[in-house]
Amino acid sequence: MTEMKNISFLITAALLCVAPLAAQEVEVPVTETVSPSSELAEKFTNALLGSQWKSSLEVVTESPEGDVTISFDISMQDITHFSIAATMTSEDPFEGETVQNHKIMCDGEFLYADIEGVAELSQGMINGPIKVKLSEILKMAGVEELPTAEMIAPMVAGLLGAVPLAEEGSTDELRRYAASSEEEGSMTVCFHASTFLLASAEAKRPTGEMFTITTKDTAVVEEFAEGTFVYDKEAQDITAMLQMMSGGPGAGAPADDDLEF
Repeated sequence: MTEMKNISFLITAALLCVAPLAAQEVEVPVTETVSPSSELAEKFTNALLGSQWKSSLEVVTESPEGDVTISFDISMQDITHFSIAATMTSEDPFEGETVQNHKIMCDGEFLYADIEGVAELSQGMINGPIKVKLSEILKMAGVEELPTAEMIAPMVAGLLGAVPLAEEGSTDELRRYAASSEEEGSMTVCFHASTFLLASAEAKRPTGEMFTITTKDTAVVEEFAEGTFVYDKEAQDITAMLQMMSGGPGAGAPADDDLEF
């Protein structure tokens, strides 16, 4: 059952990570002045919540224990319609390179996850793509309503506020913010000036760890093609299983139908 809790955690974490990315058109102000972390976070979250967009990101973590690279292809229509394909490459000094591919999609009603290695993690209880009702994931996360920019901004401010960021070296195309301290290390974050969507980020810790994000092909999308957020594979519905684990409504042995593909 511990392995199943790991799966539910992965699903919940995935949703909470991408929840701020939604659509409703808003103007994002861009100024030449230094922005406190709270103001910068507000601009960034308003940007994410202000357009339909797509982007490819590469996230790299370097540490003495080994490097990890995760490549993302993201399409975001709104807070309940999105698609994320991820490839994670790990460099272990002893085990060498490992590669895993994952996909997460939400169609407005269900969150789908195709997690490589899920059969091993679940000890054979799950053997392929899964789906969970979005409403149930929100309940498990203790969220009564879908997050808004006002709800997300303080969390982003907390991430950006470890060291006060000041604007320096900005251009007409990019807004660049940087900070450094002996205790926390250094951080640089760049945003596209026209949209305030993320362009790149870099953080270095005094202990030597390094974290970078680079993006490409980031664009606001006027309208996604029909079927972009329709999952085209059979998926096992584990909503009842998660309800049973969390002690929620319908807790009890899941019906046979709930465990079939």
